[in-house]
Amino acid sequence: MHRRFGVGAPSPRTIQRIRARHGLVRFSKRAPSMRPRRSLTSEARTRVAALITEKPYLGPQRTAWDLQNGDQITISPSTIKRMKLKRREALLPPPPPRPVWRFYERHHPHSLWHGDFLEKVTLTDIHQTAYQLALQDDYSRGYVFCDLFLNPDIRTTIRALIAAMRAWRVIPKAVMFDNGSPFKGRLLSAFCEQVGVRLIHAAVNHPQTNGKLERAFRDDMRDFYKRHDTWLLDGLRRDLPDYVYYRNHIRGHHALGGEPAITRLNEYTHLALPAVLERLESYACYEIGRKTIPATGSIRLFGRDAYLGTMAGREVTFFESLEGLEARFNGECAVLKDYRTFKQMVMHYRQRELPPAFYFEPYKTVICPSANC
Repeated sequence: MHRRFGVGAPSPRTIQRIRARHGLVRFSKRAPSMRPRRSLTSEARTRVAALITEKPYLGPQRTAWDLQNGDQITISPSTIKRMKLKRREALLPPPPPRPVWRFYERHHPHSLWHGDFLEKVTLTDIHQTAYQLALQDDYSRGYVFCDLFLNPDIRTTIRALIAAMRAWRVIPKAVMFDNGSPFKGRLLSAFCEQVGVRLIHAAVNHPQTNGKLERAFRDDMRDFYKRHDTWLLDGLRRDLPDYVYYRNHIRGHHALGGEPAITRLNEYTHLALPAVLERLESYACYEIGRKTIPATGSIRLFGRDAYLGTMAGREVTFFESLEGLEARFNGECAVLKDYRTFKQMVMHYRQRELPPAFYFEPYKTVICPSANC
């Protein structure tokens, strides 16, 4: 082409597109061979198959040598390798059919929130992973909550849900998480049940269920994190709200016809009652059990003495809440605020880091209106 047309010759990529568009086949540059193709006789093929079945532990080279020296059959190791592979595939069960992915989308804003952690942010100064917790509305693709945390747990997830509900003044119909430890537990289940939110967990090893949020995380890495030369927690937290504003109010989405997410988020007009939003923390609690406190005023907890002060000799009801482990009796309440942290230490075999004793502090709790609390 270049010898004939010179500078005006089409590029190789243009030639490829022309070939694909018109279905032009490629002609071989090598002349066809004049010698007939060598093939094994049926007896030789039967002998090779028998040796592969008899000695499957031999490699292709050893098998070819045994056939050449013992049966005077000349065969290449690559042919032996192909025959062994075909035999292995014949013994294996047929592969399962490819799954048929079904696209789904809610038809109203705040019908479903997707939640997950972006775990690829390693801070430059302290070399610790910062976790971006994002809650994404399924219908609008907008972020209703986004922030960075160093040591997230189930309380982080509940507080993020509460912050998003108060910011948008809504109660979502459902929330979807994966099966990570910050998204599974009785405290989160009790909160969602008492608020009236359906809690959905994706199938194990199936991130496609949260595919919209996983796709959004890819944009977050490219459009936000990789634009920072250094990843410092304070700087990232300071710039993250501006990026979330850009993502919700300016950035167009292909699924929305180029419109930003805020156009769909503004379609929601049924706001939650302020009285419900003010006491959302009180819904995050569940009853653990009841116990009569001995005269010493202490009980055994995680192999340590836990002192409850003035509740000696009383039958106390224990609850777990966002504040910690609460002990209630006739309107009185005492709380062990680091109960969740101590519980995680025990689960990770770090009992030596526990304090020598626990002390409940007086606390004025807001009683949950649900019968379960």
